[in-house]
Amino acid sequence: MKLIKPLICMVIIFPLIGLPAPPEPAAASSEFPQSNAYYQAKPSVVWCADASSTTTLEVHIVGRDDVKHVWLTGVVEATPGNPEGRARLFDDGTHGDEVAGDNIFTLAGVVLPCNPAAIDPQKGYRGWLGFLRVELDDSTELGNNYGLWVAMVDPMYKGAFPAKDLGDGLSATSHAFFIVDTEHEIMSDYPVSDVRCGKTNFVAYQKLYSVYPDMFDFATVMPGMQIFREIDLAENVPYAIPVSNSVQNIGMSLFDNTALFGSASRLRAVIYHSFGGIDIMDHELGHAWAAYVGGSLGLLHDSAHWSAMADVQGQMGAYYIGPGGEIGHFAYNGDGTWRLIPNTEVEPYSPLELYVMGMIPPEEVPDIHILEGPDLTDPDVITVDSFIKVTIEQIMAEEGGARVPSAAESQKDFTMAFIVTQDTPYNDAAYAFFSLSSRMLMSKEPPLMYSNHAPFYWATGGRGTLDTSLYTSKIFLPVISR
Repeated sequence: MKLIKPLICMVIIFPLIGLPAPPEPAAASSEFPQSNAYYQAKPSVVWCADASSTTTLEVHIVGRDDVKHVWLTGVVEATPGNPEGRARLFDDGTHGDEVAGDNIFTLAGVVLPCNPAAIDPQKGYRGWLGFLRVELDDSTELGNNYGLWVAMVDPMYKGAFPAKDLGDGLSATSHAFFIVDTEHEIMSDYPVSDVRCGKTNFVAYQKLYSVYPDMFDFATVMPGMQIFREIDLAENVPYAIPVSNSVQNIGMSLFDNTALFGSASRLRAVIYHSFGGIDIMDHELGHAWAAYVGGSLGLLHDSAHWSAMADVQGQMGAYYIGPGGEIGHFAYNGDGTWRLIPNTEVEPYSPLELYVMGMIPPEEVPDIHILEGPDLTDPDVITVDSFIKVTIEQIMAEEGGARVPSAAESQKDFTMAFIVTQDTPYNDAAYAFFSLSSRMLMSKEPPLMYSNHAPFYWATGGRGTLDTSLYTSKIFLPVISR
């Protein structure tokens, strides 16, 4: 039996799973290195189409002194003379800039363009994305399309998620727990921080359990703004850490590290999810059970993702990248050919994933094929040089038997604490945005149009539920005496 170690980091591999590529800006530019700049919006959440809900945009230039002018795209409405909707930021002590010449370019009092009619009513918010443009001292113009992201919330949700002050910089709404991390106990700093898998964020969960009982199967930490890694100033991507496991024969050892996080025994896994959308959540939740089986049979890409050459499908696989740039998962057509499911298509959990999750019995898991030499001339009818067939019986034999507990006895309904952390107080728009994001995880609706988030209920085929509410019988949970 292949065993995994507890407290390992399950990071996204290949393209961010479930996330589309950023939109191409109207005007292409030569690349300005991401390692030379990071961004921040203060605040990072505003009300849509509200003139009183402003933000201050900052671009921090790092490691160079040859940047003369800085702009962000999309700050104003596009016009023929300004097709990218650029607005200039300043480093001269004006327009909200605090210190002239410190390489922090600023624009204060910004009302970002937003149309409430364009907000999906099931979601309640949308995002604004601005791209960096610079002019160097030698008049060279460069651009960077990494992007600054700001959440814009439908004003109809003003007052919909009142926050309860829990003391010590802690507060909560009906669906999210908020920490004002002024002492940087959770992250070393904001927005640039050394977020390390399995070695940081423990305090966030301990603060949660200082207020609430041991009632959560999962806990997620999302920063209140974009967080950039110290090493390269790229945004830190989502990851999951298994905290405990009592399920046998799914490729994981039995272990219990719940005490490190403040849980008495219930917590199964914790997730760091980057600021903004929740598209990656099903993938990270899946790491509580998958993908760890079938390693000796060739099913695994690494210690935690299915092989890109296998037709497992679902949420937990590495993506196959074809010679023509095709990206996706293989699916068997049943006639000796396959098709490629593009990475932009939302997929539910696969039968093998549902089996290790305890949602279906082994007899419902079809044979899996590991492909060799796929021909993608027709992505809907892919032929291969050869393939290896892997059966569920082979997988169970490798892992020491069938899953224990079985699908008939396993847990199907789960709870999650949605934790938000930043080093400044939250505005009302932030309370609404993060509460809406958390509440979306409970949805029993199919994925929204133009969204890559698959609600857990839908992804499990209606077999499992995820509850992120902080209510019991619609009464706010009492604060534990401290």
